[in-house]
Formats: sequence, structure tokens, C-alpha cells
Amino acid sequence: MTDRGSDRESEGNGDASLQEGPGAAKVLQKRQLIARIAQRTGQKNAQVKPIVEATLAELGMAISAGHTLALPPLGRARISRQKDVSGSDVIVLRLRRRRENDAGEVEEE
Repeated sequence: MTDRGSDRESEGNGDASLQEGPGAAKVLQKRQLIARIAQRTGQKNAQVKPIVEATLAELGMAISAGHTLALPPLGRARISRQKDVSGSDVIVLRLRRRRENDAGEVEEE
């Protein structure tokens, strides 16, 4: 079990904290996503928040409807398994992404 305090300490480490092995799941929370997008775009969190929330809602509805997502540079996400458990949808996605080079640019295949 992961100590939540240690997750908060690693928030400032950037994307490197999200790239550990499969046994150590790191969580990017909505408020962190909003802060990163605000920083990247030069906007305030309050300006970015409704856009991020609307985007997440649309993505959730598309996934629930069974759509495959083709969203570069995120990649292509398709549903590999879906079932109803205790009134909640459990959806397993398969995400295919292109590799990035050291400069952070997407490599052409």
C-alpha cells in the first residue's frame, strides 16, 4: 500500500514520477493536471479548469459509448474489456502511443 504523503512529496518531480514500473502506480489527479495545463499555456487555473473538466467529461462519455479514441499526441485508446460491476462500469483500455525521443518529440515510424 502506498503512503499518500509520499505521493504528495513526489508531485514536484514532474513527469519522471509517473514513469516508474508497473508495480508502483502513480496517480495524476485532476488538480495536478489543471495546474500543469495552466503552467504550459500561461493561463490561470480558474481559466483552465472548466475546459479540462469539459474535456474529461467528453472523453468519459466517448469511452462509455464504446468509441476508440484517436487523439495525438496521447495516442490511440481502444476498449479491450468492459463489464458492469455493482452498478459501475469497469472499462479496460489499451493505449498505443508513439515513442518520444530525448527532445520530447514524437518519432516517426
